[in-house]
Amino acid sequence: MGPGIDIDLEAARLANMQEKQKLLESLNLLPSKGRTGQKRAAAAGEARTPPAKRQKGAASPNPNPSPGLLRTASRASARIAAAAAGGRLSYHEDEDTNGAVADRNTAVGDDDDHGNGSWRRSRSRRGTRSARRSGHHGHPQRAPLAANSSSSTLNPLSSSLSLPTTLPSLLQHYNSWTPSSPLPTQDPETDNYHFVSHPAFQPNKSPLSILLEGAFGGSFFSPWLSRTLGVTLVDDHLSTLPGPWLAQLQPAQKYLTSPSYDAELNRHGRACGQTLAQWEDAGWINFRHDARGWFEWYIRFWLGRRLNDGEDERQIGRWLRCVGPRGRWKRMLLKKYVEMGVRSVFDDDDDDDDGGAQHENRVSPVIHQTCLQWGYQVTQADLDDAWGETR
Repeated sequence: MGPGIDIDLEAARLANMQEKQKLLESLNLLPSKGRTGQKRAAAAGEARTPPAKRQKGAASPNPNPSPGLLRTASRASARIAAAAAGGRLSYHEDEDTNGAVADRNTAVGDDDDHGNGSWRRSRSRRGTRSARRSGHHGHPQRAPLAANSSSSTLNPLSSSLSLPTTLPSLLQHYNSWTPSSPLPTQDPETDNYHFVSHPAFQPNKSPLSILLEGAFGGSFFSPWLSRTLGVTLVDDHLSTLPGPWLAQLQPAQKYLTSPSYDAELNRHGRACGQTLAQWEDAGWINFRHDARGWFEWYIRFWLGRRLNDGEDERQIGRWLRCVGPRGRWKRMLLKKYVEMGVRSVFDDDDDDDDGGAQHENRVSPVIHQTCLQWGYQVTQADLDDAWGETR
């Protein structure tokens, strides 16, 4: 076989390889890293154009992002976009029920201890000492907002709204209202409280009973510096709570003004919720009316204050989403009772002196504490209904 024939065969082989290369490229069957045809073509003397270099720091294009990535991006940017645009976060979104109820240092799943015992709980309880922090509120946990978020865009105060700048005048502003509705009545069968002006709002725990049983780590009225107000709230419980309540809530450091959040002072012996500062950053506090948030609103609503700007409806809507008839945390708590096979609110093998609280030592004390701070305690009727839904 002569040299001419060898050259012809080699040329035919290269042409055949190039045809196959084009076919593979058209079918998108080549590996992503380096094309064999390109290498062989280069070996045959063809010029190869290197890929254009990307500028340093330039973002990589992604023409086909996954649906999950799109969902994540859109959800994460909603609040940021609202803040960047100079607006404020909506008071009507379901801000209280999307996050998980959480112990400050442990996972969901702890239970309770009754508030009629000694001031300091047994130190044998897990995770309570390490969970202390002042200004702690009973509220489902959420991830903290961006560190550079400004309170002016995250709270309901507009730049045109001015509030008193000294503590005495501020407390006078908050407590100058006149009762316009009677005290609620209690249904002897369900234990629910009924408010004539707002029949959908039916808690079964009064503000006074919540405080007496042990809530907010004993620190609901502890001193707190608000960035929005520029004032440190201190001793405001003296002007917010009625005299007969104050007489029962003694010593105040046990029930109201503990210097730091103490989970052992809670009825259920567990920490839950977030700090007032976190509530402030999230835009959940309407400083026009109640600088300490939900529970302070409940105190004043209980005592007969009514607001005509939609604030009462906003707070009741939050309550409904948390512990109302179909509230998320109420349903979660009752579901745990069923999952653990507990059919009675007194069904427990514990030797606790308080039989009424024994079931709560078995079924998620953290959610129990959260529900208590939203004015709800599990009843036998609710538990029976929950079991009935499983049939």
